[in-house]
Amino acid sequence: MAPMRCLFLIPAFALLAGCATLNESQCRSGNWHDIGLRDGAAGRSADFIIQHAKACNRHGIAPKASPWRKGRKAGLKHYCTPANAYEIGQKGRPLNPVCTADFDALQTANARGRSWHRISQEIRQVKSEISDINAELATRPLDDPGRASLISQRSFLRLDLLSLRGRLARYRF
Repeated sequence: MAPMRCLFLIPAFALLAGCATLNESQCRSGNWHDIGLRDGAAGRSADFIIQHAKACNRHGIAPKASPWRKGRKAGLKHYCTPANAYEIGQKGRPLNPVCTADFDALQTANARGRSWHRISQEIRQVKSEISDINAELATRPLDDPGRASLISQRSFLRLDLLSLRGRLARYRF
């Protein structure tokens, strides 16, 4: 029974190891400004350095907070732009609340990106439904009475697709 318990512990340790924000090499290199720059550009919060401290403390290394904060502040300048907020929204994600200036404008850009994402998903769904109908039509004989219903459904879906594409165009940045 003990070997079986070990099999369950291996994935658990692998999962915990995957939670570390930095590996030993990154902790030892100590380029805390660059680490902060990347964290800021990723929209990480000011307390994210605690995660780095946990990761590096395992190797007997403490992060240098001042260069990290300066780097993060510089990185936030890249994160806190309307173009980036929109791009984050296009991936279906909300903007992290780490930006101070023009937050309303950034939220608007992010909401536009999320709308673009949602409509893009709807377009993919409609295209998939059209593809399914086309596949079904390919299997049915030309004199099958059910073809007319499928062709009608496909026509309505194509109209939906045109409408969705028009809506999508309104949400481009």
